[in-house]
Amino acid sequence: MAKAKKSKKNENGEGTLRKRPNGTFEYRIIYDDEYGISKRKSFYGQSDIVCKEKAEKFLEILEKKKSGIDAEATIPEIVKEKCKMDLDKNYVHEQGYARNMYTVSIIEKSAIGKIPIAELTEVHIDLYLRSITDYSNSTIVKIYRMIRLAFKEAFNKGIIEKDIMLSSSLKCPKSDKKDKKVLALTKSEQQRLVDFLENYNAPQGRNEYTLQLLISLYSGMRMGEVNALKPENIDFEKGVIKVRSTVSRGENYRTFIKDGTKTYAGIRDIPIMEGLKSVLEKALEQVTENPYGLLFYDNINNKIINTSQVNCFFQRACEKCNIDSRGQHALRHTFATRCIEADIPAVVIKNWLGHTDIHITLDTYADVFNSMHNDSILKLDSYINKLANVS
Repeated sequence: MAKAKKSKKNENGEGTLRKRPNGTFEYRIIYDDEYGISKRKSFYGQSDIVCKEKAEKFLEILEKKKSGIDAEATIPEIVKEKCKMDLDKNYVHEQGYARNMYTVSIIEKSAIGKIPIAELTEVHIDLYLRSITDYSNSTIVKIYRMIRLAFKEAFNKGIIEKDIMLSSSLKCPKSDKKDKKVLALTKSEQQRLVDFLENYNAPQGRNEYTLQLLISLYSGMRMGEVNALKPENIDFEKGVIKVRSTVSRGENYRTFIKDGTKTYAGIRDIPIMEGLKSVLEKALEQVTENPYGLLFYDNINNKIINTSQVNCFFQRACEKCNIDSRGQHALRHTFATRCIEADIPAVVIKNWLGHTDIHITLDTYADVFNSMHNDSILKLDSYINKLANVS
């Protein structure tokens, strides 16, 4: 048997090399782990060079760990750490963090979610991006952004030497599915729905969501904002609803009242039109005591009402009214459509809906604005004719 030969000392401890009976080599080192505990580790290979290369790679990874860098970190691990840091620093709130964790969970289940990011290649990422086209475009974009964020963080921390996501060949894929467009109710559909809601009586032991739906229809409020309303948010003297909070969903699907709205522009005052006033008055008459002082509360199950609950009822209402099935968000679109038909300026609609930018309003309702062109031409003709008569 060959005598064990002592090798040169490594930066992290001594190493000894020996040839094994089967002809392979063993290189053993003593090192201090990231917690300062002295340990031994052996590396095996067909030559002493292979063994030492393995030891050097191991020690390199160890040094990175000691400096706070996990060279074996995966995409989900890197993104989770970054998202948690953003949550702790209030760059995102609980509901945003929960949405991010859902996106991470999708990557976590995949092959690239289990391989250290330092070992991932363009081929790995390309194959994965090709595999997610069965998701919706909005989900795909979130997944793609998460992967890019992970590689950016890994590069900045020195875990990887090159950010492969900057490659022009790794573009965000498109979904196989068509984007679902939320359509507003037609005038006749709206009337059928209003008639149904105004005459509906909930069966014994069930919640009634008719007033929430009517408020959304007559104000354009998001359902989370409606369910977060408190009596003090309704100011009949000034003729406005003060939108100041929303129902959100956090970690583990926890439902809670979030101070503030979906966006900073969501904090707004919405004018109370006549039809809305009677609905609000009825809601105030029916309000019951609850732990959060809310206008609407699930007293049967002793919990905050979430959007899903109202949406299930809305779907049943649509079936009863012979209206194509669509989410209750259609009521917000219906309100905006009626505003456009009534010639309300886009900038005013933007403020009522709580959009952060007028381009969101114009883009979201572009079809409705375009449909109003003919009426606008007639109005312009009429105005020019009046000017001509004056002269």
